[in-house]
Amino acid sequence: MTTRQAKLVSFLAPGGEDRAAFGTSWSADSRWVATRFADGTVRVFEARTGVERCRIAGSPNVVAFSPDGQWLAMGFDKVRAVVVDAATGAERCRMQHVVGTPEERGTSSLAWNGNGKRLATGADDAALIFNAATGALELAFPSGDTRWYPVRCVAWSPDTPGLRLAVGFGSSAAADTQRGLVTIFDTDGGIVMARAAMTGFVNSVAWSNSGKYLAAACGDGSAMVVHSTTGTLRTRLLEPLDLDHQVWGAVFSPDDASVALSGADYTVRLFDAASGAERYRVTHGYAAGIAGFSRDGRWLATSSSGIVVDAPPGTEGGGLVFDAATGKKLSLLGFCVSAAFSPDGTLVAAAGGPSDGVTRVFDPFADQERCRLTHGGPVNAVAFSPAGGQVATASQDGTSRVFDAASGTQGSGQIYSGTVTAVACSHLGRIASGGSGGKVRLWDAATGAVLKELAHGGAVSAVAFSEDGLSLATGSKDGKARVFAGDTGEPRFELTHGGEVGTVAFTRDGKWLATGSADTAARIFDAGTGTGHAVLSHAGPVHHVAFSQDGDFLATASADRTARVFDRQTGAQRYQLTHGGSVLSVAVSPAGLLATACDDELVRLFRLADGAELFHWQIGAPVRAVTFSPDGRRLASASADGTAGLFDPAAGVQILRLDHGLPVNAVAFSPDGQWLATACDDGAARVFTAA
Repeated sequence: MTTRQAKLVSFLAPGGEDRAAFGTSWSADSRWVATRFADGTVRVFEARTGVERCRIAGSPNVVAFSPDGQWLAMGFDKVRAVVVDAATGAERCRMQHVVGTPEERGTSSLAWNGNGKRLATGADDAALIFNAATGALELAFPSGDTRWYPVRCVAWSPDTPGLRLAVGFGSSAAADTQRGLVTIFDTDGGIVMARAAMTGFVNSVAWSNSGKYLAAACGDGSAMVVHSTTGTLRTRLLEPLDLDHQVWGAVFSPDDASVALSGADYTVRLFDAASGAERYRVTHGYAAGIAGFSRDGRWLATSSSGIVVDAPPGTEGGGLVFDAATGKKLSLLGFCVSAAFSPDGTLVAAAGGPSDGVTRVFDPFADQERCRLTHGGPVNAVAFSPAGGQVATASQDGTSRVFDAASGTQGSGQIYSGTVTAVACSHLGRIASGGSGGKVRLWDAATGAVLKELAHGGAVSAVAFSEDGLSLATGSKDGKARVFAGDTGEPRFELTHGGEVGTVAFTRDGKWLATGSADTAARIFDAGTGTGHAVLSHAGPVHHVAFSQDGDFLATASADRTARVFDRQTGAQRYQLTHGGSVLSVAVSPAGLLATACDDELVRLFRLADGAELFHWQIGAPVRAVTFSPDGRRLASASADGTAGLFDPAAGVQILRLDHGLPVNAVAFSPDGQWLATACDDGAARVFTAA
């Protein structure tokens, strides 16, 4: 059997402590991947490029994309659900818990209806249906029983837009409340259509593909199929046993003729949906899950992550693919915690178990491993994209990754060895990032591909493109500023300083280049030739420089606790602004505003003409960088508390707070102002929407 190494298409998140990834979901159009991380965040990535588009904190219990992929719903402990824009993370609406419920439980389940206009949630003793656009509560469906039964699962009928909602109720809190209910509601008329009593609490409900039947898996080891219109029993699949034999999940075959059940007894069993006869069972060496049927219904895949010591002879150790009609083994997937068929049923992806950082893609018909997808830690989940061409994984190494399992074609990968401290975007579709690794990487912004690596003699402190994108300047701890071709990365010249060069900036016409150095001076050079023009003195290291829009003035930020404004032509100082700490960054807007970032934890806004202070914002941690959008309507900041801020300088208000988890070192707007790139101590460069 031959095995090849698959090529990484996208590397979706930085690793690190408490950043294990535990689950991943695709949008229906294969554009977005949402991953839940152990740090309590959900992060949405663009699958093709690996660019992180948004991050939402709050430790959601469950997440789900809308049918069109535009919205992402999340269920929380204190707020029933929140709907956000999948591309930006901007909140669309939120659904609150109902006041007066017997206990405020976290949202345990949620589901979109077929047209994406409604969202059903379950948590307390009622299933609630909300307007997905406004968050308004439309319907509430309690259990209808005198005892309190919390909602354990919700599922819309397969018809579009989904007029019926099945809800599984039940509690395992005490012996006398271990009964359960499955209730089918008419969401158009707001009435109960049918109710079926269960002998145990309901772990899951599954609609048949025709919508005629429902299968229920219960906590007392029982399972049954009921008529969805009346709630009457069609067939009982398993009789009650005890809590040690819970039935976890139920899945109908595509033709509705069979029902597969997975249980706590390490088995997956297949039943005739009409008669209830057990066709066969497959015993696994450890807890087993149903990965699903192939689309044509011929094959069934399972997952299992180990084998117990006292397993009987013949017990299969790992996930399986077998003939759904006969139970005959087709392929052994090995130890896996998750498995999934490709949409066309020709491949199976299996996520390795607790001691295995490998996801394997199999051709089950040839019983052949096609490729391996390697990670730095155990893989928790795996999923094919709806289009079938890619595999997304979630790993305890803190990453979610997207692979092309079929071709192995190299795609984008935003991986950086070391802290990223500087990032810049150009009009020519290039992104430059640099950091402690002593290299600047030039990226293709559309694909995420690395075009060139530019070596330096020390850690890279600053990068900047000229307005036309044809020149790229860098500053390094080796005491040099360098200028490269902005489109190709070809070197042009070096400028030697007396200390670390921590900042570089071009005038808008690209004719002049300014630098700031630890040698307590800012300098102005001819950007075409590298010829020196002026030396501007401070009483401490110069952290940052920025030209005015017309290029006539240069603003500087220094460790001497001042920001200063100089005449570019003569080098004369116009004025200085005293701060409460080291000034780390300055920015000048097209409208003649001057912003500063200071380690006294303030972002300040001044009038450039005379230095008058207009606004200031208390951040709560040293502010490392500020920058204006190209049109001057937005101001962004980067700070040591792990956040980037977005402000409206005209109104003097903060608009957004973008959490990163570790200190943010730099921020940069794209030339059209639609995107904001950030550089963070976790080793990642991220791109957010700024519109």
